[in-house]
Amino acid sequence: MNTHLSQNRSVLNFAHATYSMVDESLACSRGQNPSLRFPLATSGWLLGLNGVHLGEDMRLYPGSNIIGASARCNVVVTSPGTGRQHAIIDVLSGESALLIPGSTQRELFVNETPCRTPSPICHGDVIRMGEQCFAYVALLPGSADERTTLVFQERFPAGGLCTVGWLVELSGDREGRDFRLYPGENRIGCQADLEVVLFDPDIRPRHAVITRHAENWTIVPVSVTEPLFVNGVPSTGTGLQNGDILRLGRREFMFRSIRVAFAK
Repeated sequence: MNTHLSQNRSVLNFAHATYSMVDESLACSRGQNPSLRFPLATSGWLLGLNGVHLGEDMRLYPGSNIIGASARCNVVVTSPGTGRQHAIIDVLSGESALLIPGSTQRELFVNETPCRTPSPICHGDVIRMGEQCFAYVALLPGSADERTTLVFQERFPAGGLCTVGWLVELSGDREGRDFRLYPGENRIGCQADLEVVLFDPDIRPRHAVITRHAENWTIVPVSVTEPLFVNGVPSTGTGLQNGDILRLGRREFMFRSIRVAFAK
C-alpha cells in the first residue's frame, strides 16, 4: 500500500464519519436515489460497465447498501431483469465488502459465478444483476489495483463521460465526500463550470488541473503562486500515484484512480 496513504489511515476511518452539508453540485448518478443519499462518507463505488448505467459510479456508504429496481433502494438500477431488492452490499471497511443476495428470486452473479449466499468481494470483482454489470471499486487502493483493469463492455456514445477516478475529502466538516474525475482534463477551482468545484476562500476560481492521459495522471497548479502539496511536499506540478494525499488551500484529499479499458 502507498506509504503516504498508510500514514493517513486514521483520517480514512469512515465507519462513523459524517459531513454536515451536502454539496448540491455533486449530482447523483442517474441510478443514485437522491432521497436516500444520507450525509455519510463515501466508502466505495459501483462502476457501471454496460447498459443504462454505462460509465456511472454509484456511491456506497458504510454498512448495508440495498441495490435494486425499487425506488426505496439506496442504489436504483433501472436496467431490464433487475429485481426490486436484488442485492445488498455490506461495506465492512475501506478495503472489503460483502455481497448478499436480496429478497428477489432473480439470480445474482459475481465474476459470472452464481452468488446464493453472502460472499466477500474484492476490488475489480464484476457483479451482474439482470442485464446490468458493475465493477466493485474499494475505497482504499491496494496491490490488486496495479494488476486489475476494469473493462467497459460497450462503446461510449460520442461525448459520453465515464468516471475513472475520484478525489475524496479527508478533512473538515465535509470529510468523506467525493468528486468524480474523468479522462482528459479535470479543472479544480471555485468557478461553477469546472469539473471539481470547491467553494472555499482559499481556493482560486481556477486553482489546479488534474489530467488523465492513457493511464498516467498529473496535477499542476494554474499559477505557481497557488499552494499545492502532494504527500506533504510543495509542488509546481507532478505525476500522481493511487492513494496520494493532496492539499489544495487548507483542504486535504485522497487521490483514487482506477485502471480501465474501453470496448473497441
